[in-house]
Amino acid sequence: MPYLYPHQFHNKMIDASQLLELYASQRRDFSRINLTQASLESVDLRDINLWRANLADTNLGHSLMQRANLSESNLSGATLWRTDLCFANLSQARCSRAFLIRANLEQANLRESLLNNAEMRLVSLIGTDLQGADLSGANLSYADLSFANLKGANLSGTIFTGANLAYANLSNTNLDQAILEGAYLGKATFFARKIDQDTVISKIKSVLGNISNTGESP
Repeated sequence: MPYLYPHQFHNKMIDASQLLELYASQRRDFSRINLTQASLESVDLRDINLWRANLADTNLGHSLMQRANLSESNLSGATLWRTDLCFANLSQARCSRAFLIRANLEQANLRESLLNNAEMRLVSLIGTDLQGADLSGANLSYADLSFANLKGANLSGTIFTGANLAYANLSNTNLDQAILEGAYLGKATFFARKIDQDTVISKIKSVLGNISNTGESP
């Protein structure tokens, strides 16, 4: 296979086998490549650079992607079931409709990422930075968001049924239509910017004594 220099990956469509062969030869920079609908299930891609890569509808399930750089990448509709993305950078990534059930995103950077309508049941987001992220319509049932930073996030219509939000920062979030029934909010910072009468906040008043209020209601 001919050698490919980093600049040759710009908007270049390569297949999964080509990427894996280059990765095995110690290449890590695959920024801007086009891997739409590729199958990369159960592979080791730790420390890979996929900045601004097009990974729409790609299958990355069960893969090891710790410390990967996926910032500004397109992961719309991608399958990341049980994928290990611990310490990965997904800032400003587009992950709309992504399938992230049981993924490990602990300590990951998801600032300003688009996760609207993503399937994120049982995902681990312990200590994850989600500031300014769009999680509207996402399903985070039974997810672990303890110590996560959700400051300024869009959580409208987000499902948090049974989720663990202990010590999470929920200040200045949009919680319109959010479902928090059964969620644990002990010691969370909970100053919502926008909550309407249909939000399920009334169902969790019993735990408000354990919630740290950072300001007065608007």
